[in-house]
Order: sequence, then C-alpha cells, then structure tokens
Amino acid sequence: MNPPKIEILPLKKGFLRAAADATHVLVRLVAPAKPADVTETPRSPLDLALVIDRSSSMSGLPIAAALESAVRIVRGLRDDDRVTIVAFDDHIEVVQSLIAVTDREALALRINAIDARGSTNLFGGWEEGVKQLAPFTRKDRIARVILLSDGQANQGLVNEQEIFAHVTKAAGAGITTSTVGLGHGFNESLMTGMANAGEGVANFGQTADDLDEAFEEQFAIISNSFLRQVKVSVQGGSDVQARLVGEILEEGIARSRKLGTLPWNASLVAVVELKIGAGAKGDQLAALNFEALTKDGETVKFGPELIALPETDLAVFSVLPVDPSVAAAVGEAIVSEKIEFIEALARQGKLVEAKKEFEELLKRSDLSDWAKQKVEYLKQLLDEDAIMAIKEMRYGRTRMLRQSKAAMMRDFDTQFCAASEDMKEIYLQKKVASGVARKPKPPQGGTAGGQAPQA
Repeated sequence: MNPPKIEILPLKKGFLRAAADATHVLVRLVAPAKPADVTETPRSPLDLALVIDRSSSMSGLPIAAALESAVRIVRGLRDDDRVTIVAFDDHIEVVQSLIAVTDREALALRINAIDARGSTNLFGGWEEGVKQLAPFTRKDRIARVILLSDGQANQGLVNEQEIFAHVTKAAGAGITTSTVGLGHGFNESLMTGMANAGEGVANFGQTADDLDEAFEEQFAIISNSFLRQVKVSVQGGSDVQARLVGEILEEGIARSRKLGTLPWNASLVAVVELKIGAGAKGDQLAALNFEALTKDGETVKFGPELIALPETDLAVFSVLPVDPSVAAAVGEAIVSEKIEFIEALARQGKLVEAKKEFEELLKRSDLSDWAKQKVEYLKQLLDEDAIMAIKEMRYGRTRMLRQSKAAMMRDFDTQFCAASEDMKEIYLQKKVASGVARKPKPPQGGTAGGQAPQA
C-alpha cells in the first residue's frame, strides 16, 4: 500500500533548553489521494446491527426519531449489505436476524412496529447486536453495532468501565460500535465512552434530521476509509516529558490516543506538548508511532518518527516566527482540554464558575475563529439549558480531538465560514453545534434518506 505521510510541524522552529514554558508540535498523519483505480472500487459491504432502545422514556419524539432514522439507513443500504435489528427495554428482542438488504420495505415495517415500554438494559441490547454479527464477521466486510438510546443503563450490566471493556474486546474481534444519544436524558459519558472503546463514532441529536446527518457522515467515512482504528503514541526522549494535549487523565499522562478512521486525501492530527529539560538532545526530543488497520483488516505500523528541533538561545527564540496554522491547532487542543475542565464544573452544579472559565478562555489570543464561536455557543447554551450544554461540551471536545481534517492545512485557518464548510466532504466539516443538523432536510419519502452508504 502507498503509506501515509507523517508530518511534524512545530509551533516555532527551535527550542529553549530547560524553559519554563512547554514547546508544542502539531503531528499529522496524511493519507494519499485516492488512486484512479480505487475510485471505481466500492466500499466493503456492511454488516450492521441496529440496536434500538424502546424503553418507556423513548415514548413520543425520541422513538419516532430513532425509528425514522433506522428506516432511512436501511433504505440507503446496498443489496450486498446485511442488517440485523435488535430492540431492548428490560427484555431483548431480535426483531430481525442478520439478513441481506433486498426487501427494504419489509424491514421498514419491522422497524416501525417497535413501540416503547419497560426499563433500559442497554448493555444487553448492545451485547445481542454483537452476538448477531459475531458468527459472520469477515475481513472483507465491515461489522458495526449502531446503538440508539435516550436513557441511562438501569438493568443488567451498568458499570461503565466493565461495559467499555466488553466493547473494546468486540472491536478487537472486528465488531466496532457507534452510538447515538437522543434527547436530554441519555448518559453521554457512557455513550461517548462506548464509541471510543468500540473504535466507532459518537453522535447525538433531537430529530431524525440530526441523526440522518450523523449517519451520513459516518457512512461517508466508511466509504472513503484508507486506514481504520488509527492510534498514535508518543514517548519523550532523554530528559523530555511528552504528552498528547486535549484530555485530562485521572491517572498518568496522555501518551497514546485513538484517532479513528483516516479517509483518503485527509489527515488525522494530534498536538504534542514537550517539557524539555537540561539534558535533552535536540535531535531526539520525542518519538512518534502510529498503528492502524487496513481496509482488509491487516495491522500496519508507521514510525518511529523522531521529533527534532534546533536549540536556540533566548534572544533568537524570542524572535522566531509562530506558524499561525499550528498555533490554531494547538489552541483547539488546549480548548478541548479546558472544556473538559469546565464540563466537570457544570456537572457539579458550579455554573457560575463554569461561565467564568468560558470568559477566560475567550481571552486567549491563539483561538481560531471556529474555536471562538464554539466557546461562545457553549457559554450561551450554559445559560439556556445546562443539561444540553454538558452534552455539547462532551461531544464537541471529543470531535475536536478525533475528527478527520483536510489533507492540506486549511482546516486550521484562523477564519471560519460556515458556507465554505458546506463545500467540504461531510466528515471534514466543522460544526459549532455538535448535536444539531447543519441544514434540516425536507421529508425523505420512500427512497431518500440513507443514500450516504452508497457514496
């Protein structure tokens, strides 16, 4: 295969030994453009488990949105795709075992017959989706559970870390997991955690249009994937502390991160912070390694790639120019980390403190226009609906860290224009509001809605 390119872009092209301030470097894994002979090659066929929460809290708009979205997905699948449908409350029901998608209307009738009742055995529903797919997993097909829920797991296994362990194990066996949260009541910690553990995508929304856009993006990524389950790790050199910026860990330092799927002609990025001591070697400040799966499910590794910078004195360093695109990328990673801290304050009910932190964040000079708009939106939402603000914070910062970027550096332009975003591939488009569709769609009818899987 034509390997991806690893780019190491420093904020400044030099470093100060034993400086009080950290040095930041933007790391990019860039996929090649799709070759001409690949353009006509269809994506791998899908094996999807649609796992739908039908507990009593789903009554009304949530169940309607979930069912309509599921029907749109089925109607957009190809004939060589397969789907299984699982509904759960405190009981688990296999509405449809794994079947080729040839009679879409029959599948739509089965989906629309699902009604709301009972409690929420969320893990049990997910587990049944995995069981339906497990006997049929193959390297030439993509197996994924898509979990739709509006609630909290209150039946069966409810411990989040234990659930994540099961989801991670399933991903290792080739069955990935994506999650969709509905409404106000769902557990965003559980839903985003499952998606991260399952090498999938986490989305949320209120309406079928919100969900439709989320699935359109997800299937577009699947259709254009160059590498899957990309993971980056960093190790500091002698007398250098290295970490990945963007997440606050309860224990230890973030030295590895799951970045998700790398589409053709796109990039995945990470910001590395280096605290350089007196004994550091400028040509070996840190080492980067990437690991991923190919389209055929084979493990590939890239690296180690060394981070090296020339040493300068204070006079030279103070006048070194700052790369504005790298500054914007660093700013977004730092914003993600700050938002995690603010989210924790909001969860504790410390809304006044949370708003003050947003105000301080807006004073940063390195914020890109998009990051600034996002912070302003979150601050306003915190005044209007604290519950949804907390969810937006969780999903927004996760997206900052794991969303695919353009192959060129334009994703980190300091100016943000929503109109220009609409011209990009959907999986490259930045959103100010994570849980809202950019442009609500008209009624879909019988054949529209799920066309993204054919892209």
